[in-house]
Amino acid sequence: MSPIFLVSVGDERLSELRAASPDICDEFLERDEIYSEIAARLPKYNRVMLHGACISYKDKAYLFTAPSGTGKSTHVGLWQRYLGDNVTIINGDKPIFYIRESGSVCAFGTPWCGKEGWNRNESADLAGICFMKRGIENKIRRAKPDDAAPFLLRQMFLPKEPEAAALTLGLLDRIVSAIPAYLLECDMSEDAVRTSFEALTGEKYK
Repeated sequence: MSPIFLVSVGDERLSELRAASPDICDEFLERDEIYSEIAARLPKYNRVMLHGACISYKDKAYLFTAPSGTGKSTHVGLWQRYLGDNVTIINGDKPIFYIRESGSVCAFGTPWCGKEGWNRNESADLAGICFMKRGIENKIRRAKPDDAAPFLLRQMFLPKEPEAAALTLGLLDRIVSAIPAYLLECDMSEDAVRTSFEALTGEKYK
């Protein structure tokens, strides 16, 4: 099967990246730039890259997203700890999402997965998005599409090319219109898992 498109990082571009980030090794710079080039082309194929940790629970995908350092990986790790083999981490940092013509959304793992190395060559239909922030108590509420869109935009790769950027914004609108989104304030406890689990899955925790 022939590839849909090819990407590469030339010596000139690598020199620019090296000058801008002299403390980062060439391998990391090249790897990150390759994914940026891939992500910039995805909207043409009804796909987008989102920054977040994506898990599968009973064959349904759930995305936990927030600024770096908020605790996404910790929270996802707690899901795995307390819910066991029912939970699979599809990707810990930069999954890709395919927005079908039907309106449903499918999550895919990628090799770009964060420092934990959580990635699997798997996919699952997206059933919920959880926007996280630290809190002193655990609480969650459903977000309307207009409220969810700005949160998701901040975690979405937005191409520089105008046509691709416009396509990306259109796909964002389709995601928040089709997929339930929630705003979660939580600590890093089992009760936080219960709070997000019951809202996202509709099941009773244990």
